[in-house]
Amino acid sequence: MMRALIADDEELSRRALQQLLRRHTDVEIIAECRDGAEAREALERLEPDVAFLDIRMPLESGLALARARSARRKTLVVFVTAFDKYALPAFDADAADYLTKPLTEARFDETLERIRERVRARRAAEDLRPGVGAAAQQTRYAPHLVTRVGMMDVIIPLETIEYIQADDVYAVVVSGAKRQLVRTALDELERTLDPRRFVRVHRSYIVRIDRVTAVRRHAGSGAEIVVSGGAVVPVSRRRRARVTEILAARR
Repeated sequence: MMRALIADDEELSRRALQQLLRRHTDVEIIAECRDGAEAREALERLEPDVAFLDIRMPLESGLALARARSARRKTLVVFVTAFDKYALPAFDADAADYLTKPLTEARFDETLERIRERVRARRAAEDLRPGVGAAAQQTRYAPHLVTRVGMMDVIIPLETIEYIQADDVYAVVVSGAKRQLVRTALDELERTLDPRRFVRVHRSYIVRIDRVTAVRRHAGSGAEIVVSGGAVVPVSRRRRARVTEILAARR
């Protein structure tokens, strides 16, 4: 469940955000604030995953709140405002996104999906830390994958996997020069694999984190991952932030 805070001095704007967020069953609104002072107190006390902040509020601006949140960096900030002119200072304050009123469902949902990916990445990175929920995590995910060879089901140990690639409705598991078909869709594999060990880097690829040897960045937002066997795997634009956070946790 993703925990969200709303801060806006206009009741109609708060109501609009409520309606947009309540369409998503994985989001819980944990606080609604009418000014900057209320928002600061709620941010410090509740540490939400994401805060939707109006920029111009009584007592303290959304920009000031975002700049002062160094001790609670895990809270992502999305600015919601009627003014375009604050976009540059908003992103200087490390905003995750900048939405202008009136909000549309399509634009809002696009933003929420990016936030969702970053929250997942942060939680996966936290799980990589020694002793953080390790025993509980181990029992929830697939211990291995299985491929069919003739009349036999053959086990694929997870530690041998470099990456997994979508192949129509199934997936191909790659271990060096070996490619093995798994009769499971990539979306389902993503749900069953331990996120501390595997990360979805593209709609067509999942990579084993400890097999990443390099990340190549290109002009603009393009990126590629190099795995231990030498293969190069693309990183999609919308998943790049998640991949960066998870790989940074390995350093």
